[in-house]
Amino acid sequence: MISRLWNCLPAIVRGILVAELVVSIGAIPPSVAVILNMRTSSIPWMVVVTAGWLWFFWWYLSGHGWPRSTAQARRRDLRAPSLSKRAWAWALIAGALGITGTIAMAFATARLAHLPREAFAAPIDFSKYPTLLVVSAVACISATAGVVEEAGFRGFLISPIQRRYGWTIAILISGIMFFLDHHLSHAYATFAFLPFFLAISVVHGLLVKYSGSIRPSMLLHAVADFIVIPVSYGLVGSFSVQSLSVASIDRQFMICVAVIAICFASFVPALRALGARSKPVAESGRPTQDFQSG
Repeated sequence: MISRLWNCLPAIVRGILVAELVVSIGAIPPSVAVILNMRTSSIPWMVVVTAGWLWFFWWYLSGHGWPRSTAQARRRDLRAPSLSKRAWAWALIAGALGITGTIAMAFATARLAHLPREAFAAPIDFSKYPTLLVVSAVACISATAGVVEEAGFRGFLISPIQRRYGWTIAILISGIMFFLDHHLSHAYATFAFLPFFLAISVVHGLLVKYSGSIRPSMLLHAVADFIVIPVSYGLVGSFSVQSLSVASIDRQFMICVAVIAICFASFVPALRALGARSKPVAESGRPTQDFQSG
């Protein structure tokens, strides 16, 4: 009965519900570990807890554990087959270009969004804690975002929608939900940043489409967050949020625009090269059928 009722729901609704469940559950243990560790100890035990949880989280979503009746569906909708070395190389090249362009887009948007610098501030005062503890906290946050958000938004959300409506609708819905989740939890994520969240979702969504796996997106997402979070929180370097309505276009803004143009223009041919060379690798180590032909 429950299975029949579930299958009666539209694919978009099913994808959103499962993705939100995956993202919500996946983020809780690492978040609790980071908070407790920061409050109680200078020894970064949060790293061990986060690594253990993410391993179990990935193990379960990959089709292991109970109930066995959902194992195949979990493995299928996670979209995480192994990739060949050349597919990995082109996925990292294409992804790095696309993500660099969208990061530059975020910094440019900060000049247009009319937001105070406090909107980008860290939820806690990191200056009170040892450097090792801060680095460990940022690493745990970044790794969790990479694994959990890509599994949810580019795996379990995209999969049922893509099968029913195609890639364009699936990536669009993924981008909207990705924005709404951040809009509700991050002060800076106003509607001015909607184009940025749609753009980053397009980059990750196309990486999944052309590589056949969320693995490159997971790695790139985690690395990008590890680099950007310290900058946005003011831990490393600084960036301007002064509105262009009260200040003239300066060198920093022009650099962002140039990076956006160069990276996005280079992203397209790199993505095509990825699609031409990408064959997911089965557990046996042999290439499987080309993902895009399925």
